[in-house]
Amino acid sequence: MNPVPVCHVAVDNSLEQKIERFWTIEEIQDVPRLTQEEIDCENHYKVTFSRDTEGRYVVRLPKRLGFEKMIGDSREMAVRRLIQLERRFKRDEDLHKRYSDSIRDYLINGHMLLVEDVEERSEHRLVCYLPHHPVIKETSTTTKIRPVFDGSAKTTSNYSLNNALMTGPVIQDQLIDLILRFRKHKVALVADIEKMYLQVKVHSDDCPLQRILWRFSPSDPIKTYELQRVTFGLAPSSFLATRSLQQLAEDEGDAFPRAKAALVDDFYIDDYIGGADSVEEAVLLRQELEQLLPKGGFRLRKWNSSTEGVLEGVSAEDLGTQTTLVLDKEEQVKALGVIWKPGPDVLGIDVSTSSIIGCWTWRQVYSVIARLFDPLGLIGPVITWAKVRMQQLWVATQDWDEPLSQELTERWAQFYEQLPLLSNVKVNRFAFCSQPYLVQFHIFSDASEAAYGACIYARTISQTGLIKVELLSSKSRPAPLKRVSIARLELCGALVAAKLYQKVRHALKMDDTEAWFWSDSTVVLCWLRSPSYVWPTYVENRVSQIQEWTKGHRWNHVKGMENPADLVSRGVTPKDFVDLQNWFHGPAWLSLLDQHWNNSKRYEDPPEDQLERKRIILTALTHMETHSLIDRISSYWKLLRVTALCLRFARKCQRRHNEIPDISHISVAELQVAKQVLVRQVQQEAFATELKELSNHRVVPVR
Repeated sequence: MNPVPVCHVAVDNSLEQKIERFWTIEEIQDVPRLTQEEIDCENHYKVTFSRDTEGRYVVRLPKRLGFEKMIGDSREMAVRRLIQLERRFKRDEDLHKRYSDSIRDYLINGHMLLVEDVEERSEHRLVCYLPHHPVIKETSTTTKIRPVFDGSAKTTSNYSLNNALMTGPVIQDQLIDLILRFRKHKVALVADIEKMYLQVKVHSDDCPLQRILWRFSPSDPIKTYELQRVTFGLAPSSFLATRSLQQLAEDEGDAFPRAKAALVDDFYIDDYIGGADSVEEAVLLRQELEQLLPKGGFRLRKWNSSTEGVLEGVSAEDLGTQTTLVLDKEEQVKALGVIWKPGPDVLGIDVSTSSIIGCWTWRQVYSVIARLFDPLGLIGPVITWAKVRMQQLWVATQDWDEPLSQELTERWAQFYEQLPLLSNVKVNRFAFCSQPYLVQFHIFSDASEAAYGACIYARTISQTGLIKVELLSSKSRPAPLKRVSIARLELCGALVAAKLYQKVRHALKMDDTEAWFWSDSTVVLCWLRSPSYVWPTYVENRVSQIQEWTKGHRWNHVKGMENPADLVSRGVTPKDFVDLQNWFHGPAWLSLLDQHWNNSKRYEDPPEDQLERKRIILTALTHMETHSLIDRISSYWKLLRVTALCLRFARKCQRRHNEIPDISHISVAELQVAKQVLVRQVQQEAFATELKELSNHRVVPVR
């Protein structure tokens, strides 16, 4: 074989993806409306899916209009990528062996089939060859290496297969919703679906679009294979897999009501994260899930629970991280990226640090921050500290790899050294009391010149009178670079509080729960007590939104020193954060009976000049009736002649015949008189005040 020239290009997409994930998590996201393409993709699934004799789902790839013209030749590109991969294997024989084993598993399990040479040359169907490469995940307890197929590789038409396919909508709840609900159950239960994508078949007519090239040794001829299952790396794969899971709930779920609800509400891709209010209910839930999912060809594994009895009957190979049912207090598992210790039943933060090579740059800083995965905002004050300093970097540096100043370097180096301290943070997973007779939400907001934000707590009282207060979530935003008044930033913090409350109550499905809102800004409280239209536009828009989202709930005043949202508005370093118990449980008085804090204490209204009350400007318009002839006649000379004739007629009526020459034409003298009359009339209308003052021998006022 002739040598093939290969151009090696390294693109650092991982950092950009991590940064994007960081900012996406930090934003309180609304449920997006479906686009027309997403609606089309959903309808396509409904009319094309089927099930085989074993109950497994068979799906078609959702193609865009003009699909046939978008797919060019791709075999030559796939050959180049395979040779490039083999060069990598020469440098790492162990990787070659492990990757070959994973490809062999595909063949053994029927996930891909060999395409015979005769069949490949004789057919005229549209085909697409996908390059592939290994993805290594050493932290996985099951599959540490798996092949991923590059559906974004360009064909000769300059379009990729992913360009020609519809992506499909996100049909499962957002990550924060599932983790919040996870904290609602007394008994926690987690698992995941074994190789979820590979349990969904692709229709045989679409398999030629999923061809790959492979050989187990560089000395072997290159062979062509077709992938038979939903493929890692194609744009619609996530939708097709998760949609099949929800279709299973619709098709078979009526006989398993607990499992049906779990399939719809408590799965994030292939991860199940849920629970029940008792051990008995949790056992029934697990059993129903184990019966329902196999009907669609799915299998649950990596079971784990906060209570030992729930896992009785689960085989050792299907347990999460251990082979016994004894819960180790130090053992931890990841539930949707969040550290969870089933023994003590607490949540933690995954802090993985590595040594910084070279000097600190913008890229290094962003790489560090992007590793902080905290969808709930449990370490919100630390995230705020990082956000504010990241914003300062935008001003201080211009390039990703520009070295930071000495001051910034010392600041970030110190922050980085303190990050491992966050591994000591422990938050109770179960945020409520068992069988509470009272549940309340308490939402605090605050702002500083650097940032603004809010935090929300669940306050529950048990049947025995035990009061429990737990942090549920927090969110913050850096203040804009353009200077804004503190009062307006406080209002933005209140808006974040209202939006966070909406997010939490919908996620927990606790719409009727009593809610209390707290702010230490008397200006904001005054704004919210009044109709929004009396304030300037900036204030009006935010006040109206807050009033709509918090309708039926009270806004109250809290002392600045007792406001936990002060931490999330100013930011705290990891070293100072680990000792802040009031952050996790709110102000001390929240743990007391209602009469100790629910007394509607009055506060002094702010000065009127701080309220920015909308100024009412009255404009008086004086309507001056102009001369009717001037309005009706647009020609100046015609106006003069008509006025002169009118004056002649008036004099005749006054019987001054001796003054009027008996001529048919208008004289020059008559035109001059007409002009004086018109000018005098206009002056009387336009300068009435001035003429009046002059007639009374007074000073004419300045206009």
